[in-house]
Amino acid sequence: MAAELKNFCMKIAYFIGTLKKEDGVTRVLLSLINEGLKKGVQSIIITGWAEDVSLSPVPVIKIPSIVFPLYRAYRLSLPGTRKFQKQLDEFKPDIIHLHSPDTIAWSALKYAKRRRIPIVATHNTDFCKYFVYYNLGFLRPFAWFLLRRLYKQMSFTTTPSQVMAQELIDHRIPNVLTIPWGVDFVNFDISFRSPDWRQKIIQNENKLILLCVCRLTWEKDLRTLAEAYKLLKAKRNDFVMVVAGEGPVRKELEQLMPGVIFLGHIEGIELSQAYASSDIFVFPSTTETFGNVTIEAMASGLVPVVADAGGSKSLVKDGENGFLTRPKEAPDIFQKVNILLDEAEIRERIRSASLEFSKNFAWEKVFNKLFQMYLPLRGPAS
Repeated sequence: MAAELKNFCMKIAYFIGTLKKEDGVTRVLLSLINEGLKKGVQSIIITGWAEDVSLSPVPVIKIPSIVFPLYRAYRLSLPGTRKFQKQLDEFKPDIIHLHSPDTIAWSALKYAKRRRIPIVATHNTDFCKYFVYYNLGFLRPFAWFLLRRLYKQMSFTTTPSQVMAQELIDHRIPNVLTIPWGVDFVNFDISFRSPDWRQKIIQNENKLILLCVCRLTWEKDLRTLAEAYKLLKAKRNDFVMVVAGEGPVRKELEQLMPGVIFLGHIEGIELSQAYASSDIFVFPSTTETFGNVTIEAMASGLVPVVADAGGSKSLVKDGENGFLTRPKEAPDIFQKVNILLDEAEIRERIRSASLEFSKNFAWEKVFNKLFQMYLPLRGPAS
């Protein structure tokens, strides 16, 4: 199939709520598009807000949007198709692919039905769990109702982990497929390990570096991370904790985690070096549909310590290529990190297994699997 897809001509219109460089969904989408370009696939992006259209290697249509009042870092597009209809008609997409199940998805669905274009979706983000972190748990049943109503009208809905796929199935969503995301081996590799970067962090001391990379929001279970850090600091001083990422709770986290080095948002070579130059990846999030940062860390040679929940548990086999910890339990993180800090032999064994496991996640494989699902929808090539 890979050979058949090498120069396959197809036009895909991708709809995404916001296009932001630090957003995992954006990075997934751009990776898919870049892989498609290698094979002759044309793409276009329709979004309610784009931080920088130069991020995209393909045209971007921006439509009006408003700030989402419950999460001001996110924007919701205004309903209707008028703002993108003419440009999309000129593009003539073969398939429409949704990457955000918000207001923009309903506009895309309306357009697809009107033009009789196949439409599919990817469930990238566990939005329904997010409500709990903002004291809005009572809205979860309604949110699932809307998701079910939307996804029932798709030819298929993909999600990047079997755990998330099962949750969609449990909520009576049909035609669910599991297609794990990939990792960019050009940018995430042990070759980026930098003695100079480590020197800046540990200052000539013989310490190991714990790293967490994520958006700094409470739905990433960062309170649990702060609690685990306090437990570790109370017992030992042979490590340095580094947090890479930006978000609305950064100032509060800095107060909760004195002594932690906060790098803010980093990308490119800075991010590559931060990963490859660290030793242990600590990520307590229970809301991941896949865990992009986890697989990036594994490809960079880190030992992952992640929550036994969501997409993370699909990537890590406890004690083999990482450690799983009980969700939201800081003492369990403390225990697993202690083992890795104390036992160099265990750390190196797991690191090697983690690195080897990451090789299964090449973007070309992901792209080909997705396009095998596209082909029957498109019909005979013209």
